[in-house]
Amino acid sequence: MTVQSPAFEERHQGMLAIQVGTAERMAFLRKVYSLFTMAMVVFAGTAWWATDNDTAMGLIAPILGGGMLGLVIFMAVAFGLLRVAASRFPLNIIALILFAMFEGLMSGALITWVLQGRENFGPGDGAEIVTQAAVLTGVVFGGLTLFTLTSKKDFSFLRAGLWVCFSVLIGLALIGWLFGFSLAGWGMSLGWVLLMAGFVIYDTSNIMRHYPVTAAVPAAIAIFLDVVIMFKHLLMLLSRRN
Repeated sequence: MTVQSPAFEERHQGMLAIQVGTAERMAFLRKVYSLFTMAMVVFAGTAWWATDNDTAMGLIAPILGGGMLGLVIFMAVAFGLLRVAASRFPLNIIALILFAMFEGLMSGALITWVLQGRENFGPGDGAEIVTQAAVLTGVVFGGLTLFTLTSKKDFSFLRAGLWVCFSVLIGLALIGWLFGFSLAGWGMSLGWVLLMAGFVIYDTSNIMRHYPVTAAVPAAIAIFLDVVIMFKHLLMLLSRRN
């Protein structure tokens, strides 16, 4: 992975990807997707290690024990730290790796739940569901990314609609938690999958046009989150199809 030199950082400080030359823009995109790939490798490796692992469950038990409130507080703190470290190399790289590890731990717990759900879909089917979710996530992300990168259209107009939908889904989840009923059905999972598909298009377009070329780490985090959330909800959606 190529690290941009201090001279590059100073020369292009505050400049958006769309404002620089083709060579600089391509270098920026290569760095973003290199960081994204690194984060996904860390995420996948941590999730594999954490699956059906008592040690991993012990690490995340304090967060899960706090329910949705505990998770929201932890995520707020994590995003705050990511924001503080965003422009500070190598702290930003370390923060990205740690965040990918955390998401891997949380996904390991979800994968364990799917693998142990044999009473719902039969022995051995859990591993197939996990594989299907991973492949579908990769295909959808790859297709939407290719479409957006090759399109000349600016998809920033999606911002308001996507954030309204995000707020609605979060609000429904909070209402369910406050009043003691579950909204974690297939409809909710499908809603999140479709929402993240929209965010993949929006964030990819945003990275090409509205991100400073010195903000490769925040750009990588944006698409990393889109993919991880999509994978989790595809996993839940496929596990409920029976």
